[in-house]
Amino acid sequence: MKKTKVIVLAENALTTPGKLVRYINSLNLPIVVKETCFGAYIEGEEDLVDKVSQEIRNFEKNRIFCKDRGYPIWDKRRCRAFRGGGPREGFHQLEAEQAVLDKIGLALDKIEKEGLKPMDEILEKENILMEKNSKLPVEKFKEVIDKVLGIKNEA
Repeated sequence: MKKTKVIVLAENALTTPGKLVRYINSLNLPIVVKETCFGAYIEGEEDLVDKVSQEIRNFEKNRIFCKDRGYPIWDKRRCRAFRGGGPREGFHQLEAEQAVLDKIGLALDKIEKEGLKPMDEILEKENILMEKNSKLPVEKFKEVIDKVLGIKNEA
């Protein structure tokens, strides 16, 4: 069965889309490769695509990310060449995802170096943040507005 994967490079990756594609092509495997502005698409037999994508990820484990793509490369329903240009559906989502990959990579580096914190510690920090950002009661909000407007409360 055929499978297509999206390979996305974090902005702080040392690999470039061009280097990535040249490397994949140098493997001389029966897969189709298409360079993109964010990395590449690879397509071929499912097991082979999974194996190649894992090998690629290992070069820069926390800087190269892969995910399955629902459509084959050059699919006329998605390819700009057949649709008359413009961004394809989902491009802006992928662009937004790529923008945070460098931060995700740094977090993964830290986890590998220091390990995961105990869940109790994480939940405690979450509770502190939730309390800090809890909603203001309506009556308190009215008091703040009255103070700002200089309205005296006559109770």
